[in-house]
Amino acid sequence: MSTLSQNHHQRPTRQLTGSAYLAATFKSLYSDHRWLTLCGCLMFADMVFSIVGLVFDPTVITGLPAWLKPLKFAISTGIFSFTVAWMIGRLHKTRRFATWLGRFIAASLTLEIILIDMQAARHTTSHFNTALPFDRAVYGIMGTGIAIVFLATTLLLAASLFESFGDRALGLSIRLSLVLALAGMSTGAMMSIPTPQQLAAARAAHTGPALPRTGAHTVGAPDGGPGLPITGWSANHGDLRIAHFVGLHAMQVLILAWGLAGGWTSAALRRSQKQQIRLLWAVAFCLAATYAVLLLQALHGESILHPASQVASAWGLTAILTLALLLWAASADSQTTAQIKENA
Repeated sequence: MSTLSQNHHQRPTRQLTGSAYLAATFKSLYSDHRWLTLCGCLMFADMVFSIVGLVFDPTVITGLPAWLKPLKFAISTGIFSFTVAWMIGRLHKTRRFATWLGRFIAASLTLEIILIDMQAARHTTSHFNTALPFDRAVYGIMGTGIAIVFLATTLLLAASLFESFGDRALGLSIRLSLVLALAGMSTGAMMSIPTPQQLAAARAAHTGPALPRTGAHTVGAPDGGPGLPITGWSANHGDLRIAHFVGLHAMQVLILAWGLAGGWTSAALRRSQKQQIRLLWAVAFCLAATYAVLLLQALHGESILHPASQVASAWGLTAILTLALLLWAASADSQTTAQIKENA
């Protein structure tokens, strides 16, 4: 077992509540990666700022309150920053390299949120906005920043492959998390492609490549139609943001699965290493299949609320295979127990 894991299990357990627990969590994350931790804290401060904007600014952009998007991005980016900080803290051989990668991620994400807030304050869209030279510059800077985040995350995945984790389940959870996060990020590139409607409108107006909007998250209709509560995801058409969300935040589900199966539990409740690994593969399959079905559904312009029969069948198959994999994971402890009895 790695030194970090040993130290984690050797720490005296005492009940922390309220501010003491938050302080201990911040101190731990700060030691893992200070830039990403500070970025996460900044995001939650921005969350409060965005809530104030929602209360006092009645402006509506593409059918939604102007400050809803900054709020959602602040929450998502904060969680992502804390998660990546924690991951980097689990690395050893590549820790210095990963620390530099984390700095690039933190700086790029902070810049993106600043630009999103700025555009909301200007009462205009941040993403896909190419109407004015200034808006095109903002969108271009944001795109460059996200490209840096994608490249840094790819290199972080490569760094994790060179690690020799004492806890093999921990290593697997980190690697699978990063793979799914990269898949989620890739949907951003899909959103940036001009839609057929945008290209047709540009040709009809003889504007050539100059488009007021370049890209969209809704498939089959312009952005801004009826949306689901809170998220604003399209209720009547395909929406790439749903698969994007699942891919990006699959890492929290996988790490939680690792923690509950053994990483954060007492020795009496800890599952065997074999069962932990099987469980992680089962959870990863469920998340990957969910991402794939949601992406295909969106690309076909189909609302998540009204799946076609083929999509409904895919959901059913995903559920059946996930259940089978969970049963396969549960069988690992039974096999281990039987082997222990035989050896005794």
